[in-house]
Amino acid sequence: MTTVFRPCIFALTLKIEILQTMVEPVTKTILWDRSANSALFDELHLVGDLSAQVLISPEGKDKWLVTGSLSGVQLLTCVRSLEQFNRPFETDLAIEVERTQRVAKQETNDEDEEVFTISIPVVQTEVDISECVRQLVLLQEPLNPMKNPDEDFIYTATDPSEEPVEDLRWEKLKALKRKMENSNRS
Repeated sequence: MTTVFRPCIFALTLKIEILQTMVEPVTKTILWDRSANSALFDELHLVGDLSAQVLISPEGKDKWLVTGSLSGVQLLTCVRSLEQFNRPFETDLAIEVERTQRVAKQETNDEDEEVFTISIPVVQTEVDISECVRQLVLLQEPLNPMKNPDEDFIYTATDPSEEPVEDLRWEKLKALKRKMENSNRS
């Protein structure tokens, strides 16, 4: 699917400068901090900084490959205990960037499951990878996050008011069962 780049409603972009004269690969560290845009961090459940370690490699005239890793910490809710916990993550990042005259605005193609493809206009010197980052963070998040997945879960009532309440309907069913058993014996 090809999508035209539109400024993110969160107004936070993760841009990487693409130098036209780049001959050798360049390593960059990019850091997003929460103060830049708390709404995006809330959507992604991020705590602290989001960091990207990338290697930008020229792949020919007006083509680059951006590879590396994305890491951070998410605040998730455990599906067993409903407690919140910090879950560190690291995920791979792979983006092909092409500068072309065919586009007037940045376009992102995310049909390939492993590599994003971004086309940018000839006059653009930066590529915004914020949508790629957003998708990668959401996709690495577990469907059923657990605080301690390797441990057996044992529920303990910490508040005496949480003791199980006897349901009167069970007593009526038990009485009906006794009545049926007695009638079958006769």
